Amino acid sequence: MKSLYIVALIPFILFSSTLKIATYNVDNLFDLALDGSEYKEYRPNTHNWNRVTFNKKIEHISQVLCDLNADVVALEEIENANVLAILQDHLKAIGCVYAYSAITNKRGSAIENALLSKVSLKKFRDIKVSNSASDRNILEVVLKTEPKLRIFVNHWRSKRAPESARVKYAKALIKRIKELPPNSEYIILGDFNSNYNECTVIDAKNNDTNGVCGIDRVLHTYYHNRLIKFRDKELPKNTIFHYNLWGELEPHKRWSHDFYGKKSALDSIIIPVTLADNRDWHYKRGSFGVFKKRYLFKKKRASMLYRWEYKHNRHTGRGYSDHLPLYATFTTANAKELKHESILDKFWKMFIPKVEESKSSSAKKEMTLEELVKHKFIKGEVLVKDLCVIYKRGDFGVVKSAKDSSTVTLYKSAEGLEEGRCYDFKVYKKKRYFKLDEITDLDIINKKGTIAIEDYIPKFTDTLMDPALKNYGEIVRDIRGVYKNNYLEVGTHRFRLFVKKQKRGLLKKNSKLYIKKAQIGYYKGEKELIVYSLEDIQREN
Repeated sequence: MKSLYIVALIPFILFSSTLKIATYNVDNLFDLALDGSEYKEYRPNTHNWNRVTFNKKIEHISQVLCDLNADVVALEEIENANVLAILQDHLKAIGCVYAYSAITNKRGSAIENALLSKVSLKKFRDIKVSNSASDRNILEVVLKTEPKLRIFVNHWRSKRAPESARVKYAKALIKRIKELPPNSEYIILGDFNSNYNECTVIDAKNNDTNGVCGIDRVLHTYYHNRLIKFRDKELPKNTIFHYNLWGELEPHKRWSHDFYGKKSALDSIIIPVTLADNRDWHYKRGSFGVFKKRYLFKKKRASMLYRWEYKHNRHTGRGYSDHLPLYATFTTANAKELKHESILDKFWKMFIPKVEESKSSSAKKEMTLEELVKHKFIKGEVLVKDLCVIYKRGDFGVVKSAKDSSTVTLYKSAEGLEEGRCYDFKVYKKKRYFKLDEITDLDIINKKGTIAIEDYIPKFTDTLMDPALKNYGEIVRDIRGVYKNNYLEVGTHRFRLFVKKQKRGLLKKNSKLYIKKAQIGYYKGEKELIVYSLEDIQREN
């Protein structure tokens, strides 16, 4: 019987394979040869960029790559083929062998896109975005696998340039993808200098394309103004749609880049429908993640990345990158092997039923808003009808079912919704965070009528901040006060003020502020006012 079992397994063993694919922006790996196109901070033997600091940089990148242990890793910000070969040799010397490599070759470009692989390469080529030295080429690599798997390595223009600069990259990439044979399998990855929901959160100064953004609108990772999820089956056949794997993670976990404490998801791994159909190569569900080894973070500020240090015009030889690597697993195994469960997934299954705190409610497929807020956690599918959006800023929103109902926050799940419009939602995930009830994953089931928003938002009074009132999450309007040391003084009272987005000179001591709309939140035992957008706050003197 055992022998029959082994024989049955032989085809699976012989004809299935799994690849861990990763991407990592290494934060400017330059060599010690003067080429003339270097950034000034990396000219050899200036700014303390010398043999010692160069070796430290190579060691630190190698440490990350060895611990990451991907079969194929895309690298951004590699100066040239020479420094890529040095990195490859060092990796081999410490036992992390990547026998194969590829790199773009753009004349005049300071940095290139590259790839290291344990799998042999069939071919690779550059995709030209433009003739400008500022526009880096996209690297296209075909792995020598069966079935064929293609990888596109990207590093789009930074946000110092407007969105039209990144749209150029997206259009060049889509043009190449349309040239491929039907049902081709490929992975798009790299540093896009764009959030996965760029068009939802784009700054006005960068929006020079009338709301068309490269990553979500040109690559079509969005449909009906919402991020495409694997559960979205009915996508039009006449458009090439893609899944951005950030959609697999909880919204608060969607970040890979840290700019002095400001976190964003500038890196992505994006796949076509052909890698989600359980045939040939396919993505292993639940395998996408952000590589977060403790040494990649500062010791004293555990949430801030330990980026490569450049202080007082000198390289210190310490630190890693301002980006974290991303990774995902792809397999040709049988579809039954597709599900990848993490320890956290198993924990949720053991301790949190679909609707926590009530076994009878877990079977209930429809709830009112008041029933929804009674549960600290929900993970499943619950229909909630007639929720009206009383406030929306980017991907953040607030809903109520009536003027005097409870308030629920849509945390990074309000994309595609209209302020003042009512909907029926299918809610997949809900939690309570700092006393705020938050829906973090939903689908729009029905679009309904509109409301007069001002009727749902009370004018601010001191009594609304009474600790005895359980009105956390409420939106209030028309607040005037004087700013002093993180507090807003309104008459004889003072309330903690937290402004999510700021501009220079906005919050100065003793400045008079007018706040159009704010949310009542909770922080360290007291109520606070939260302002989410600069459009909601202004100085009056």
